[in-house]
Amino acid sequence: MISKVQFLDRHHLLIKFGGVVDGGLSRTADHHPSFFAVYNMETTEIVAFYQNAADDLYHLFEQYCDHLHATSRNSLHMNFVSSHSNNIHAQDQLKCMKNKASNTSQFVKKMLSSLPFSCQSQSPSPYFDQSLFRFDEKLISAGDRHRQLTDHPIKFISRRRHILKFKIKSGPEFGSTDGRSKKISSFLFHPFLPLALSIQQTLFLQPPVVNIHFRR
Repeated sequence: MISKVQFLDRHHLLIKFGGVVDGGLSRTADHHPSFFAVYNMETTEIVAFYQNAADDLYHLFEQYCDHLHATSRNSLHMNFVSSHSNNIHAQDQLKCMKNKASNTSQFVKKMLSSLPFSCQSQSPSPYFDQSLFRFDEKLISAGDRHRQLTDHPIKFISRRRHILKFKIKSGPEFGSTDGRSKKISSFLFHPFLPLALSIQQTLFLQPPVVNIHFRR
């Protein structure tokens, strides 16, 4: 079954095919077989076909990640989007993760499970430019996804001067989070202003908590 589709350009689609597990579409693509096809809409031909553990597809993902995002580089704001194909720090981080992986095939599947990329899935904020700042990607990243809420503040370290520039605390201002209820958080950064929103949610039917972070 087709699980996700993305425009690569005006003529080509990247199509992901996922299997059906327990009557539903499998979302854990790094554990179950899936396939990727590049489809030409003009000629109605499949010009490339890959399995989710294919080394040649991972090589394209590693070297040409920016082309898979299909975002315009004409905007000045998009120049701050870091990837392992345009930023040496992100590239070194990806290589380190690959070297630490106990199973290379599973690592490739996990990385390729993010394909096709969703539109506007990368924040263009300069605070996520890995040439300018270093931060813990386990806690926050330019990618649009939820993470488990932590009591520890998220630190942004200057790459050039190696000093703490600022930190963001997404949890409660005083005290620690309630360990009985699992909370997740997500961030929304302004493209260029020093402004961010953090949204905290629980797995229970409670209203989300929205914090506004502004760097003075």
